[in-house]
Amino acid sequence: MANRRQKIFDVCVIGTGAGGGVMIDELTHAGMSVVALERGPRLGPAEFMGHDELTNIIRATGFAPKLKETVRQAEGETAQPRHFSMIGQCVGGSNVHWGAMAWRLRPDDFKALSHDGPVAGANLADWPVDAAEMAPWYDKAEAAYGVSGGAVHNAMQSGKNYPNPPHPRRSGSHVFEQGVKKLGYTPFQIPLAVNSRPYQNRAACTNSGMCVMFGCPVHAKASPLSVGLPRAQATGRLDLRPESLVHELVLDDAGRIKAARYLDAKGQQQEVRARQFILAGGSLGSAHLLLMSRSGRFANGLANRSGQVGRNLMYHLLPAVYYRHEAVTRGWLGPLAGQAIDDLHASDPARGFVRGAVVTEAYPSTPVVYASSAGNLWGSALKDYLRQFQQVHALIAIGEDLPVHGNQVDLDPTHRDEHGLPVWRITHAYHPNDLKLKAYYEQKMLEIAQAAGAEKSWVVDMTQGSTGHLMGTCRMGDDPEKSVLDRWCRSHDVDNLWVVDGSCFPTSGGYNPTLTIVANAYRVADHFVREARRLNLR
Repeated sequence: MANRRQKIFDVCVIGTGAGGGVMIDELTHAGMSVVALERGPRLGPAEFMGHDELTNIIRATGFAPKLKETVRQAEGETAQPRHFSMIGQCVGGSNVHWGAMAWRLRPDDFKALSHDGPVAGANLADWPVDAAEMAPWYDKAEAAYGVSGGAVHNAMQSGKNYPNPPHPRRSGSHVFEQGVKKLGYTPFQIPLAVNSRPYQNRAACTNSGMCVMFGCPVHAKASPLSVGLPRAQATGRLDLRPESLVHELVLDDAGRIKAARYLDAKGQQQEVRARQFILAGGSLGSAHLLLMSRSGRFANGLANRSGQVGRNLMYHLLPAVYYRHEAVTRGWLGPLAGQAIDDLHASDPARGFVRGAVVTEAYPSTPVVYASSAGNLWGSALKDYLRQFQQVHALIAIGEDLPVHGNQVDLDPTHRDEHGLPVWRITHAYHPNDLKLKAYYEQKMLEIAQAAGAEKSWVVDMTQGSTGHLMGTCRMGDDPEKSVLDRWCRSHDVDNLWVVDGSCFPTSGGYNPTLTIVANAYRVADHFVREARRLNLR
């Protein structure tokens, strides 16, 4: 094994996405030496200018071309290899190609079990933190990411204005407003982490329409590439190592992690040592690494005495409706979404299910995306369908899916990657509550489309798109028997191990998760620095 730079770093961060980017920035600015290991390459404006719709959207491989995984619906089934997860494996992680909706969770999202009680077949849990504790960290995340939105109107926010004014109204927003107001709902501007004006050395949005599943060549869309990593590198305390595939965390005789072993860009074995280790590889990647790091102390995977590592995988529901309106609105111009309603979000068991969703105005982002919804149309019927692209609007609900013990990521017993390492195996089936929620919001969105004057409306399957919202697998909680991490996202079992990506979520909430990942990472980083200064981190 090659020994590269055998210094001992203060911190090793594995993964450079939303959570990892924050930790790298905050810890280097606190004076710590940090090595960051990222399995993918470093991409930049030159790569983002191509706007390859086939690769980035239809095949969904633009940001994870080497990804191999298997998928099944239930334990006992044989998982099949296929590209399933819309994740980013590059410097900046999935945060590079996100759609940039920057939501806070509602207060009851943090206390779903207390609010709704147990649900048969689900594994609901309260978060060990609440909305009040998270509020200042949401403020910090919104300021760092330059969230645009103007005055805040929806219930879960603090009532303050966002750092940046809202983007200009989309040409089709009046159609959405017409429909929802006719039904008595209150539309408001969606908070977006996309600059509506130049902000903190980042340009304003150029309205290309290439947001979700694309990198931003002008860095108007916030990500670690433009927020965090440049600042961290300027300190001189960051050693960033792209194309470094970590496959094992090695313990010392005391049961603490002493090193991360990884394969470099040439496939050669390397090892890096540090005092503290922070996982930020996403809900699949972090759990996968822990499960691969088996030892005599942890036969079922590192930090897995609870048996919860990899369990409770969640990735949202995306009920969606397309509708055609007589107005030619060219809705694809600009950021992904314009307005939303939250009137239908509050959990209400009288509807036949618990939890809820925010309903957003959106558009098929490119002609290729729209064409993919054409089903079996062919010939002149397909041509007619495609000609309507600039008249088509979309409604998408971000539906909360329930955590289920059997929904998990583990190690596939058969399939290996090009290095001979076991690929991750995804086991996931929606809970009956999820399917009822999906049907309810599909019907409500069809009603909105009709009220907006739709000439035609239809339900669209966007299931795979929801796999960009991966959560669970290393849930945090106060009980070490039922959770992997404590309230500070520190392992119950290994005291120098932390996890700061979406895997720490006990429940998913009915909003895009990224802002909560960022805010929680700021919260954890603050605690981490305080503990270090108190000499409580060995």
